[in-house]
Amino acid sequence: MIKGIYTAASGMMLGMSRQDALANNLANVNTGGYKKDVVVSSAFPGMLISRIENQNGEGTATRTPIGNLNSGACIGQIFTDQSKGNLKRTENPLDLALGSESYFVMDTPDGERFTRNGEFKLGPEGLLTDAAGNAVLDINDENIYIEDQFTVDKQGNITVNGEYLTTLKIAAFEDSGSLRKVGYNLMESTAEYTQDENPEVLQNYIETSNVNAVKEMVELIKATRSYESLQKVIQAEDETLGTAIQQVGAVN
Repeated sequence: MIKGIYTAASGMMLGMSRQDALANNLANVNTGGYKKDVVVSSAFPGMLISRIENQNGEGTATRTPIGNLNSGACIGQIFTDQSKGNLKRTENPLDLALGSESYFVMDTPDGERFTRNGEFKLGPEGLLTDAAGNAVLDINDENIYIEDQFTVDKQGNITVNGEYLTTLKIAAFEDSGSLRKVGYNLMESTAEYTQDENPEVLQNYIETSNVNAVKEMVELIKATRSYESLQKVIQAEDETLGTAIQQVGAVN
C-alpha cells in the first residue's frame, strides 16, 4: 500500500511539471520566436517480484518469480523544441525574421544571449534593442545605432540611406540542443558557434511561436485528468491503509 502511494505521488509530480510546461507554452502562444518546452517522462527502475516458498530440507527458501513491478515515473528531460514557427508580415522595418535555423545575438548584462525573436526597438540615441532593452550585436561585437531610414538584406547587412552601416551578428550552432532558456525569450549556450553567412533575414516580418494552441490545450486537459486520477488512487490507498492499521491486531 505504501508502494502504491509512492508510485501515484511520483506520477502526480510528473503531471505537475507537464501542466507547468503546457501552461507556459500557452501563455507564450503570441510571443514572437518563442520555442515550446516538452516534458519527457522516464520510469524508475522496475523490480522483480518473487513469491517465497516454504523452506526445503536444507533450510533455505525457494523463490518463484511472479513478474516485474513498475515503481513509478519521473521527469526524464525537459527539452526545447527548436522547430521554426510561421512568418508573419508586420510592415514594421524594425521587425526581422530568420529563414535559417540561426539566432540573433544580444548583448545582456550576463553576456551574449541568443534569440529568434526579431521584434526590435529603437532605444536612446537610436540603439537597436529587444523589448527588454538588450542591445543587438553586429559582427564586430558592437552595438548598432540607427537614426535614419534603413534596410536589411538577406545576409543581415544594414544599409542606412543607401550606405552600408554594418552586418548583424547571427549565430549558427551545429547542435541547437546545446541552447538553454534563461528567460525573456533568450537562450544561452556554452557551445561554439559560427557567423551564419546566409541567414535569410526578412525585414518587416516576425517569426511566430511554434506553439499549436489547440494541441497544447488538449494535452493540458489530459495532464489535468491524469493528475486527478492519481489523486483518487492516493485517497483509495490511504483509506485502505487506515483500515488495515485499525483492524490488524484488533481483539474480537
